[in-house]
Amino acid sequence: MNKILLTTLFSGYNYGSSLQTFATKSIIEELGCECELVARKSIVKGRDIRLGKLFTILWRTLLTVDTKTLKAYKSSYQKTLIGDSVKRFTEFEEKYLQPKRMGWSELKKEAKDSVACVAGSDQLWDPTTLYVDPMYYLRFAPKDKRISFATSMGHDFVSKYNEKKLRKWISEVKHLSVREDSGVKLIKELCDRNALHLLDPTLLLNGETWRKKLEIQKQKNKYILAYFLDAPSQQAKCCINNLKKKYQCDVIAIPYEHENMSYATKVVSTGPLEFLSLVDNAVAVVTDSFHGTAFSINLHTPFFVFDRNYGTAHSQSSRVISLLKKVGLIERYEPSEEANTEINLDFTHSDEILTAEREIAKRYLQESVMSCRKK
Repeated sequence: MNKILLTTLFSGYNYGSSLQTFATKSIIEELGCECELVARKSIVKGRDIRLGKLFTILWRTLLTVDTKTLKAYKSSYQKTLIGDSVKRFTEFEEKYLQPKRMGWSELKKEAKDSVACVAGSDQLWDPTTLYVDPMYYLRFAPKDKRISFATSMGHDFVSKYNEKKLRKWISEVKHLSVREDSGVKLIKELCDRNALHLLDPTLLLNGETWRKKLEIQKQKNKYILAYFLDAPSQQAKCCINNLKKKYQCDVIAIPYEHENMSYATKVVSTGPLEFLSLVDNAVAVVTDSFHGTAFSINLHTPFFVFDRNYGTAHSQSSRVISLLKKVGLIERYEPSEEANTEINLDFTHSDEILTAEREIAKRYLQESVMSCRKK
């Protein structure tokens, strides 16, 4: 028995979700184990849509009337990806992720026959969600086989309606690690347990490893990459226009069709592979995305990150700020107009920090798996 089950977010056509899944699988396989990505059967391809989940969300909606959470759910399904991006995501999933979709009883059987079960990164433990998914808390696995690996909560508070369940379910995960320092604090307050703060899995593979594993090639085209999950703020647009004027190059916008994209020279269809290539080859990246920030750091691409335009939805900026503080690049967050065209960026210090943090994360995972073996 040398198999490890991995459950994490990889659907929803999100670069970070897809690539952190690939990274986690790669890191598990480095331990000499087979990594099987598991997921529940969905009624909609490319999305995690189940009848039981929908009924729970509807019932919670009627009980809580949490308008911020409802707005987040609604907006995530209203965005339109550019061109044939969906097809590119599907091709990446089929070639590199190869998830195995199964029912609950199948999950329990697979867990019994595996050495360990891992809850991966991304916002699996969203404390504001209207549906707390038992799969992401490894409820299908024996207690002594449960490992969280840089699992993200994405917020710095827990909604009242989720406190009881999260307290119980997180407390029953044997090995605890999270992606943000705010998650460490939340788990301490909620469960009185100490969780280890680890890097996002995408950062556990260095830039050269990403280029090699996914065959990312150098390009000669000169451009600025604008990667926004929501419509950019006026401050962000000002930064883009200043860069475009100063460096006399195109602005490529991904991944959604926002209103008033006059700041962009072109919009392009982009799956996870194309996203990596665009970040790696850009003159600079301007983004509101955590993973846009993370890959810019990892691939040594100058970047500027602006607060995401959440509107009335709950802010998730804590994870971006946490990362920037950790690698000593907090000045790249919401830069002043005087500083928002400075692309000379020294990554020496961030590389030193990332190298040390990679060793901590890999050691944690190896020791956790060994502990599961000794049960």
